[in-house]
Amino acid sequence: MHPQNYLAPNNLPADSAWLFPEYDFDSMRPKRFASVIIERVLERGSASQIRWLVAHYGKRMVATWVRQYGYRRLSRKVFEYWRWVFGIKRYRRPPWERP
Repeated sequence: MHPQNYLAPNNLPADSAWLFPEYDFDSMRPKRFASVIIERVLERGSASQIRWLVAHYGKRMVATWVRQYGYRRLSRKVFEYWRWVFGIKRYRRPPWERP
């Protein structure tokens, strides 16, 4: 698919609207909704949506999000996968779950 046809007018992947059922997809902006976009795409996005995510936000920002929020906001299996992909050893965990 041609990249321009792939993106919705708000610059999000056009086929990602289903990831945000409680939002008005057309009014979502990548900068303002970065955290929820990263969360949903990492958790349930397609390979092309993940490529867009890393190209748009950068590997460093996505890895930082996983390190800071992934433990709480991603499923355990998905969190462990992205930790492995980004080589994350240390991450933020809630105080009540620390050993």
